[in-house]
Amino acid sequence: MAKIHLGDFSDANKENFRVGRIHYHMKWGMAGICYYEKPSGMTAFQRVMTSLGGPLLSASFTIILFLPFYYQPFNDYINFFITGMFWMNLIQFIVTIIPMVYPKWWGPYAGYTSDGYNALKVLQRDK
Repeated sequence: MAKIHLGDFSDANKENFRVGRIHYHMKWGMAGICYYEKPSGMTAFQRVMTSLGGPLLSASFTIILFLPFYYQPFNDYINFFITGMFWMNLIQFIVTIIPMVYPKWWGPYAGYTSDGYNALKVLQRDK
């Protein structure tokens, strides 16, 4: 079962709906987290790919946005938007792929582990 928390990460954020084994807990906010419980039914490859799914999507968006970012073929407003999306996805990829426990000053993410950290732990456990 996977849980997606948007806004509040605590248990006070009640489940809004579910699609299959994915449970959505949503409140208004700028932060979000996705995690799975009871991974015993998953292979090591599935756990690694689950952890790396977010960083890989950010990397894919960065690659897709690179050409319009570099050549800026649109008007100023669209180029500004594409430039922001490019940098946001690049930074998101870097921050999530580096194995670390997020520090206290990272607000709602404090104490959580990065996707790179989770993938590395799975790989170390299954050696």
